[in-house]
Amino acid sequence: MNLEINKEIAQRFIQYWGKSGLNIIDELASPEILVHYQVFPEPIKGISIFKQVISAALSIFTDSEMQVDEVIAEGNKVVLRWTFSATHNGEFPPGVQPTGKRVTWTGINIYQIEGGKIVEMWAEENLIALFRQIGLIPHL
Repeated sequence: MNLEINKEIAQRFIQYWGKSGLNIIDELASPEILVHYQVFPEPIKGISIFKQVISAALSIFTDSEMQVDEVIAEGNKVVLRWTFSATHNGEFPPGVQPTGKRVTWTGINIYQIEGGKIVEMWAEENLIALFRQIGLIPHL
């Protein structure tokens, strides 16, 4: 297990939000990938469902840019701290109309990598920052 290779895999993979597009998921994810997002009650299972979720999100948050701010690796896990920017051009959360605003929020993903493929991912995002920017939560 090479930590540097695993770090590169994770950094390339997260760019489905930005410059790489959804093809990077096919290249770097296990077909049975298990993805944990805090906004879903159950994990997402498998590449095809994961790509559907990401495709829907990219239609809501257009002109997306993903910046990796920090990378930490140990064993077969890689942690990325990131900053995401996009334009809120679709209904999200459900029932909230697009604002057209450029929004930015941060998060941390943990990737488990086996045999050069991401087999599991946990994502924690600062959705409070997003909700403040689109007017759902007042600034304190």
